[in-house]
Amino acid sequence: MLSLKRVQAGDLLKFTKGIAILLIYFHHYSRSVWLSRGLPTPTLMQWNFAPSGEDFGVLASAIRDGRYSEVFLRLMASFGYVGVHLFVLMSGMGLALGTPELIGTGAFLKRRILRIVPPFWLAVAVFAILDWVAGHPYSVGRILERMLLLTTFDAKRFFIIDSPLWCLAVFFQLYLLFLPLRRLIVNYGMLSLLSLAVIGFIARWLASLPSILNWNEYFGHTVALNWLAVFGFGIWVGNRLRMDGEIALSAWGTIGTTLICVLLVVLSEVSASAYPIHDTAIAVLIGMVTFLAWRVLTATPFAQAFAAVGAVSFPFYLYHRPIVAKVINLWFARSVAGSLPPLILGIALATGLVLLLLLVQRALHRSPRIAAWTVGV
Repeated sequence: MLSLKRVQAGDLLKFTKGIAILLIYFHHYSRSVWLSRGLPTPTLMQWNFAPSGEDFGVLASAIRDGRYSEVFLRLMASFGYVGVHLFVLMSGMGLALGTPELIGTGAFLKRRILRIVPPFWLAVAVFAILDWVAGHPYSVGRILERMLLLTTFDAKRFFIIDSPLWCLAVFFQLYLLFLPLRRLIVNYGMLSLLSLAVIGFIARWLASLPSILNWNEYFGHTVALNWLAVFGFGIWVGNRLRMDGEIALSAWGTIGTTLICVLLVVLSEVSASAYPIHDTAIAVLIGMVTFLAWRVLTATPFAQAFAAVGAVSFPFYLYHRPIVAKVINLWFARSVAGSLPPLILGIALATGLVLLLLLVQRALHRSPRIAAWTVGV
């Protein structure tokens, strides 16, 4: 029997956010390495809405030859984006735990907007200014479109200024849906989660239609309907913890759920008809794996290290991508780092960013208002 108590939820949330942001970081880092080398990047399923067709023969060859750094970077380049799934899952759980039952829609949205929007807008402004200094200015209209997340629904401007910021559009949609979703899940339990999974499957299937892909190949991934089951599962867990103080998972239930998700992920890899279930299955699977990892590591320094990363995961998310791209470009173009292996450089860069953000967080600890408006801590 595996159990999670409400008093442990905060530690699990920080640990999981640490894992999630590192997956996303190494995903962007690895793809930047491939792009800077001028090589075709590993197939990315995130936007394809179809079986990936990943050339696993290349991966097997790298393993046989002992090129383990390349194996890690290739896996991250292909699958590291699943860190977003963990964030969606943990967002549902954290909101269900921390949001009073009787809160109104206006008060709830005000809290979320004040926490997310100011640091988000500051990040857009910072990188827009840096692009202007570098001789690549954006118009005021383009910057405002980014700040209002309008670029999310325009394929040509989807990645401007700071590419990972598209994800915030998903979270704002989920915030709008949170309160009615929680009422639905409280009233109907697991049955509601099955309904949300069906809605997600249909939404992803519609997003794979040629007419939608031709209009905006990224659209399907940014629509909240596709994430309802993942977000809802997090709400269900958080609500159980809030009401009962503990949630218990039987060993057989955990193993069975994990195996079913593995089967669905494999099936979605080989069948276009099954692919729309991919994101829901992989989110539950990686959530289970992360939970088990936390249980194993909870009393070790590793758990504390991941929790420290999780404590600054939001500012890390806001600022890492342009910094990573610049460092990689300098590394390859000017040999700034000499013969430093790519994986070692990636770990060093991540460590430096985390330590910097932790120092900033500590410096702003006595000024919570400034902290909230700058890095969202």
